[in-house]
Amino acid sequence: MKTTDKKPPENARRIWRVADLPQRRGEAWYGIANYDQPETAHLLAKRKRQVLDLLMQGPVYCASPVRISDIVFVLKRENGLEVDTEFYPGDPETGAGQYGVYFLKSRVRRLIRQEVAA
Repeated sequence: MKTTDKKPPENARRIWRVADLPQRRGEAWYGIANYDQPETAHLLAKRKRQVLDLLMQGPVYCASPVRISDIVFVLKRENGLEVDTEFYPGDPETGAGQYGVYFLKSRVRRLIRQEVAA
């Protein structure tokens, strides 16, 4: 976690509402690998799947009502996902406080059934 006074990257996606999350919530297998560690398979569904699919698209931050931070924490703790958080200053003129942008560091890929069964 680090704080910077720069602006977030242009490709950072802001999620304003739950409807902005990826829509697929059914079970899906993912391969997650960190640094030189072997890939491990994880079955994810519902909000965990939505948040991982979102992180796979690029950096992301969200409005408070969406609250993806709880799911990011669970994915890190339960699934070993590596996610960095960089903090950016808010806008003092509007009273907006600092906010975090999540950056996926793990190598993640969707697995197909044959890969999981092997």
